Amino acid sequence: MASSSSSSSSSSSSSYWKYDVFLSFRGEDTRYTFTDHLYKALRSKGIETFMDYQLRRGELITPALVTAIEGSRHSIIVLSENYASSKWCLDELVKILQIQNTKERRALPIFYNVNPSDVRKQRGSFGKALADHEEKLKADHEKKLKYDMERVQGWREALTEVGKISGFTSSRDKPETQFIEEIVTDISKDLNCVSSSDAKNLVGMNCCIRELESLLCLESTKVLMVGIWGMGGIGKTTLAKVIYERLFCQFEGYCFLEGLKSTSMDNLKAELLSKVLGDKNINMGLTSIKARLHSKKVLLVIDDVNHQSMLETLVGGHDWFGPQSRIIITTRDKHLLTVQGVDAVYEVQELEDDNAIQLFSHYAFKNKPPTRDVMKLLDQITSYTRGLPLALKVLGCSLCDRNADYWTDKMNQLKKIPNGEIQEVLQVSFDGLEDNEKEIFLDIACFFRGRDKTFVMKILESCGFSMVIGIENLIDKSLITISGDDRLEMHDLLQEVGWQIIRKDSPKEPGKRSRLWEQKDISHILKRKTGAQEVEGIFFDLSGLKEMNFTTKAFSQMTNLRLLEIYRSNYQCKLHISDDFKFHYDELRYLRWVEYPCESLPFDFESENLVFENLEFVDVSYSQYLKKTPDFSRATNLKVLVLKGCTNLRKVHPSLGYLSKLILLNLENCTNLEHLPSIRWLVSLETLILSGCSKLEKLPEVPQHMPYLSKLCLDGTAITDFSGWSEFGNFQENSGNLDCLNELNSDDSTVRQLPSSSVVLRNPNASPSSAPRRSHFIRPHCTLTALTHLNLSGTSIIHLPWNLERLFMLQRLELTNCRSLQALPVLPSSIKRMNASNCTSLELISPQSVFRRFGGFLFGNCFKLRNCHSKMEHDVQSVASHVVPGAWRSTYAREHPNVGIPFSTVFPGSEIPDWFRHHSQGHEINIEVPPDWYINSNFLGFALSAVMAPQHDFRAWYMYCDLDTHDLNSNSHLICSFVGGWTYQLERTPIESDHVWLAYVPSFFSFSYEKWSNIKFSFSSSGGCVVKSCGLCPVYIKGTSDEGDYSSGSALDEPRRHAAKRSRIAYQ
Repeated sequence: MASSSSSSSSSSSSSYWKYDVFLSFRGEDTRYTFTDHLYKALRSKGIETFMDYQLRRGELITPALVTAIEGSRHSIIVLSENYASSKWCLDELVKILQIQNTKERRALPIFYNVNPSDVRKQRGSFGKALADHEEKLKADHEKKLKYDMERVQGWREALTEVGKISGFTSSRDKPETQFIEEIVTDISKDLNCVSSSDAKNLVGMNCCIRELESLLCLESTKVLMVGIWGMGGIGKTTLAKVIYERLFCQFEGYCFLEGLKSTSMDNLKAELLSKVLGDKNINMGLTSIKARLHSKKVLLVIDDVNHQSMLETLVGGHDWFGPQSRIIITTRDKHLLTVQGVDAVYEVQELEDDNAIQLFSHYAFKNKPPTRDVMKLLDQITSYTRGLPLALKVLGCSLCDRNADYWTDKMNQLKKIPNGEIQEVLQVSFDGLEDNEKEIFLDIACFFRGRDKTFVMKILESCGFSMVIGIENLIDKSLITISGDDRLEMHDLLQEVGWQIIRKDSPKEPGKRSRLWEQKDISHILKRKTGAQEVEGIFFDLSGLKEMNFTTKAFSQMTNLRLLEIYRSNYQCKLHISDDFKFHYDELRYLRWVEYPCESLPFDFESENLVFENLEFVDVSYSQYLKKTPDFSRATNLKVLVLKGCTNLRKVHPSLGYLSKLILLNLENCTNLEHLPSIRWLVSLETLILSGCSKLEKLPEVPQHMPYLSKLCLDGTAITDFSGWSEFGNFQENSGNLDCLNELNSDDSTVRQLPSSSVVLRNPNASPSSAPRRSHFIRPHCTLTALTHLNLSGTSIIHLPWNLERLFMLQRLELTNCRSLQALPVLPSSIKRMNASNCTSLELISPQSVFRRFGGFLFGNCFKLRNCHSKMEHDVQSVASHVVPGAWRSTYAREHPNVGIPFSTVFPGSEIPDWFRHHSQGHEINIEVPPDWYINSNFLGFALSAVMAPQHDFRAWYMYCDLDTHDLNSNSHLICSFVGGWTYQLERTPIESDHVWLAYVPSFFSFSYEKWSNIKFSFSSSGGCVVKSCGLCPVYIKGTSDEGDYSSGSALDEPRRHAAKRSRIAYQ
């Protein structure tokens, strides 16, 4: 968002209008008197004005007048005594008002020696003139009478409308010169509101203007304060100026106050009052802003505020200003706006690429077309500037009239030395930070941009920084942002500011800088051994290097090293590390060395001369030569240990089990690990990942109390039975063992039977101290009390525990490829999603399992299932009776016209269920409905079904159901398209023969069902399936029952009763 002055213009640009004002008047009344004087006064103020005697001889008058009216920004209508006697004037008036009503123009009536009510009500000379027109038209044009009477009616309506518009009325008590001066002043102000901002081309700003004006809510009588917030150079001041120039003429007083940092508060207060009141002799010792402005409608812009005292002095509170006042504050610090209590905050965003190129081109090319060689470099410009208007302007000016070689050299230079003018503006925000925020900003800029926020906060908290305060302040000051997936981000040019600050610490010698991230600088200090005590962090990417030596001497002077990360994205670099390699650990908090090339880690935690109590994060993933871990006894504060992909790791030191602060242990794909020591003291553990440890046959001994464990991954292990835990940890006797476990993943492990102890769940977000007491029906040894997602896919499990239904918070159950599973027990009613596809031995789903929630349930290729048709009938009944109307209504309204199907299932079969009353061959079904089919409020929704046949090119598929209706007049209406997406989960489970798709869609509420005569559903698929047949079944309430029984039938016994009673369901 920015401004320039290119020749292209917006719809409101001054180049769009040929005239500022069009004068409509009755020549014989005022041509040589009032209108002539008004015309000269307008022209003297530089206002381009049209009068009809400017027409060149020989032109057709009416088309020329229409062109002049359409090309004028405003129209002044001088309504004199004989104005209505001219058909020409009346036609002008109609045209003026037509344009005013369809475009942003202004019609200003001047009631010159006439009463506005006479104009509005067509009395006096206006009424007589219209009557004369009617008589004359009747006499002259009998054949065109209808047309002429419509024309007269249009004149009447135009006079009524213009008589209602607030304008100027002449008075014998006021000199005509003063009267004309007032009109000219009013027009001048209005034109200033437009032309001042029209002087520039506003690149990418129109949308911003509309949004900001919406926040200003000009029609409200309240005093409103609105903040404009964003990073330096983003265009806050430009936007504020445009809004100010567009609106100031609507206020009694106005002031745009800038340069706050270089002016005293007393001078700023005096300037504000002087501009608003139009008085240059303000004595601030005798008055105050509130005293002078509390009853005045004002527009104030306070630009570039960086301290709360500025707002306290200049703006105060809402009660300082009169009704309808608007206060606009621009700042880089959002928190200032929060403290001030503004009514709304508008965040200014970077320019989109198209707008960025347009703004840059204005400054770089002026009016000259760019050469082809230069055009090829535009992508580099947009990539470097990332839509920052300041950078686009500065670079555009510096590259203006330069050839392609100069451009290329400039871009290469910027990679090494950022532009000083841009840096100076952006660094203002950094300079205003506290020391805590400065250090956090520099760590993010050099090391952690793009990393997970929670992960980074934990690391930097261990360095002693106040992270909650720091992150919030950096966000408020527009120095960092949080991405949608919770990662830390910042603008490229702000990152360069951080880099440049670090480089300035030691321009010549990188070994004396606090942070090192560039490969050439780190290579330099390791080769020349120049690393000094100033070094606090090293993040070394080895990619592209052929070899590198790591020596104890190179690290010997880095006594304050707190962050160390070494990694590579390819395998070209050969590392040379001596057997006695060591580095300082006294301040080390974070160590990540991917693919560490030695058999043991580069430290000895048992050394009496080293302190490891500060070390909290260790990641040596994919270290293929690592065979054993060190003794962790002295690393008492270790929180994260990641050994992922250490395929030769065979021994884990027993001291690991005593790390009471460890929260994450990741041993994924340690394929040679056969044994884990006891972890009985890991009472803080939240995540334990053993996935892919294919030789691990036994779970380690667990503590008697693991209140925080929320994720346990055992897929790909050789563990055969969970009961091993009870053997070592007295598992069944301690009901609090795994209170917080909310995800259990044993995908593709060799588990054959789950212990009945893993059957309880509660809110996974609840803290251990807030854990609810166990329900009376839960056995004391039930321990998985936070399970929400259970994945047993690919296991050899034969039976699920009988009391699985007690997992009353379980929402997703994954059983894909459990080929030995024979039956499903009673499932918890909380289930929303279940995929049991390829469970080829599955024969029975417990009839007591009732799905009550919207969701999806897949039984692809479960060919032994016996009771699917009747089971799904029962489930549709249950879902229909448990719909929450308000929630479904909101969902339908939000998604219309492509509405997601809320409940669906797939199972083997080649026939529509027999409880469907209507079915048809092919992909369409059309039924006639009687006038009373809707039966007041008894209709609940539609059950839908289709038989799907896979084709040779089968792939994951979506279901689509288009609903068409005919009303009683045989008019066709497409109501909506229902989309079933849960079937896409069959992507990895191609169905091998015909399958039945069944769904339920609740009533849509907002349509007049009683007017429908026909209902048609058309079924289709996006993947490799065709629809062989389909079915439709309207679902109704049959009656009420305290017992809550269900039945199907075609009769309707009773209307819907109180919600506390469960309804019977009928099908028709």
